[in-house]
Amino acid sequence: MPIVEPFKGIFFKEKKIDELVCPPYDVIDSDYKSQLLSKDEFNIVRIVLPEGDNDQKYENAKNILSTWILQKKLIFDEDCSFYAYSCKYSIDEIEKTLFGFLGALKLEELGGSIKPHEKTLKGPKIDRFKLITSTNAMFCPIMMIYDNVQLSNFIKNSVKKSLFEVNFENKLHKVYKINDISVIDYIKQSIKNQTLVIADGHHRYETCLSIKEHYKQIGSKIPGSDYALVFFVDKKDELSLMPIHRLIKNIDIDKFKQKLYKFFEIGDNHNYDIVMYDGEFTYLKFINKDTEGLIEKLDAKRFEDVVFKGMLNLSDADIASNEISGYAHSKEEVVKSVDKKEAVLGFLLKPVTYETLFEITSHNLTFPQKSTYFYPKIPSGLVGYHFSSIEGCENV
Repeated sequence: MPIVEPFKGIFFKEKKIDELVCPPYDVIDSDYKSQLLSKDEFNIVRIVLPEGDNDQKYENAKNILSTWILQKKLIFDEDCSFYAYSCKYSIDEIEKTLFGFLGALKLEELGGSIKPHEKTLKGPKIDRFKLITSTNAMFCPIMMIYDNVQLSNFIKNSVKKSLFEVNFENKLHKVYKINDISVIDYIKQSIKNQTLVIADGHHRYETCLSIKEHYKQIGSKIPGSDYALVFFVDKKDELSLMPIHRLIKNIDIDKFKQKLYKFFEIGDNHNYDIVMYDGEFTYLKFINKDTEGLIEKLDAKRFEDVVFKGMLNLSDADIASNEISGYAHSKEEVVKSVDKKEAVLGFLLKPVTYETLFEITSHNLTFPQKSTYFYPKIPSGLVGYHFSSIEGCENV
């Protein structure tokens, strides 16, 4: 049973913070990080992706956070609150508004009422473990999906004036404070009945579980370490669930195409499974779709089995190395990669539906790697969670 509590959020004291936020740490490359660092000396990237050699960077993040709190650049909310959030954005020339709320989720093992939809890698978890245990804080929320439009509508009707607004990456982000006791209680009771599916932040959630277990093992009771900062969004609240497309590099394209039509037949824009791009688009249908199992019926799994493993004879290690296989997050990225000769072929996959996401996770199954891409990403630094944020807020 998910337990969510309000918390005393930590955020920038000034309201104009367009230059102080950053994307989630795992989508920031070195060039973008340099841009963020040059924007402002108080950009939150200095904490979520700190500078320094080896483990010294985690100590640096701790010191920076402490200094900013002492300087009152970052302040704690005086009230135990939830924080509603909205983001106006455009995708495929369609205007949308993402809506949800931030809360402190009590940690529980995965597979019960909290479902992962993908497997994780060890490296990122070690990094986040060291950062969170050094700073005792989270500024990058985990994103979880619920299915209760009544709760979503209730929260929308409860918020009035925004706490602050942020223009970042061509999107308008708004944060609203929720500290009315009756609203808080309704949210808490409603979430208890939900099954939550992790969208983004699998590594962070598993890291938080490891931190909780770590403190238990060493007999150290750290209040607040058994909660995580989570953004909750209803599946109908315009979080775009998109596919991750496939690229093929370094192959003999003529030989590949000779094999292709043993496994695919030509379709059209009304009847197809995937779309191949080699300078022009070709609609394709799998010839053999007689597969059993929820995972095996996914286009991403079929593509992996038929193309990567079948036609190209790639092992799991080969696929992970990205020497021949590759990925792209948009149609434009696929076209660009092929046109610039960075890949010889691109394949556009269809998105999975939220119904499929909930069905697969309800059986405690996980998707193949690189099956889903959720958009937009919530900036880090809007509202943070410190282990001390939960003090006095449990059972409000």
